[in-house]
Amino acid sequence: MKKIITLIIILLGALLIKIPPYVELNNLAIIEAIGVMHTDKYTIYLKEVIPTKDENGIKYEYKYYKSSSFSLEDAYDKLNRNIKKKLYYKDTSYIVLNMEKSNKVKKIFSINPKKIIHTKNVYKKLKSL
Repeated sequence: MKKIITLIIILLGALLIKIPPYVELNNLAIIEAIGVMHTDKYTIYLKEVIPTKDENGIKYEYKYYKSSSFSLEDAYDKLNRNIKKKLYYKDTSYIVLNMEKSNKVKKIFSINPKKIIHTKNVYKKLKSL
């Protein structure tokens, strides 16, 4: 009887727990910072961190992505379509904006960054982080 109950619990657990799909690290873009600039249209900048092995440990290289559109949602969709890698936003530390409100950006990217920076020159500040 104990074996049957244990088997039922294991089967129910396997059916109820969602296992995320496997993604190779080389196919994952870890986004460290997001920049959003709004003039007449929205421009989104992403700063990808690429850890590489070095003689002294790990060295970090950075790659930048850019997308523009008249709506923030369209610019976000363009980024997701044009970048071949799967974008990983959960470790995003910074949002750099030239707007007052950041709630819309946090909602679209589904993130809660450590720091929100308001500046006029978004790209320059993003590169200096």
